Amino acid sequence: MKDKLQDKKAAALQATLELISEQGFHGTPMSQIAQRANIGVGTIYRYFSGKEDLINALYIDVKSRLAQYTLRNYAESRPVQESFLLLLRNIIDYFLENPAELLFIEQYANSPLITAATREEGLRTFEPVNNLFKRASESNLLKELPMEMLSTLAYGATISLVKLCLFGGVKLDQPTLDAGVKAIWDAIKR
Repeated sequence: MKDKLQDKKAAALQATLELISEQGFHGTPMSQIAQRANIGVGTIYRYFSGKEDLINALYIDVKSRLAQYTLRNYAESRPVQESFLLLLRNIIDYFLENPAELLFIEQYANSPLITAATREEGLRTFEPVNNLFKRASESNLLKELPMEMLSTLAYGATISLVKLCLFGGVKLDQPTLDAGVKAIWDAIKR
């Protein structure tokens, strides 16, 4: 029974992701989410107090899956540069496989709909990445810039590569993407 309930919750989250990526927040009523998820509107309200609660839950769901994928094959024992290249490449691969999630994250990362608690929880999922930045900084491997700036530069360039592949009409092969990731590392390293 619990699995069936989780399936309905997952269906609501997936339908919300798809519809918001296609139509935006305001163009996506709860009734349409329920219809796409093949569940009743009342069922959605069993899990979420409203649309904003649903958006916050979806944000955490997407950030958790992104973090899990980003951190695959990652070990703190790896050298810093190798770790950075791996993590950045994992982010690219994830969003190339999940463009709706990229559109959602881009739209809601700085939205007033995302609560401070949700934003904080999303940041916690990436704690190993933050620790890698700290390790790189402590090893004097990064430019002397604020950590927030360095992470924004790295993430922003990574997302720009993804968008180039998805929406720019440019086909980049694996070696070219790897060279792009290396260029991102070169931009933040000493």
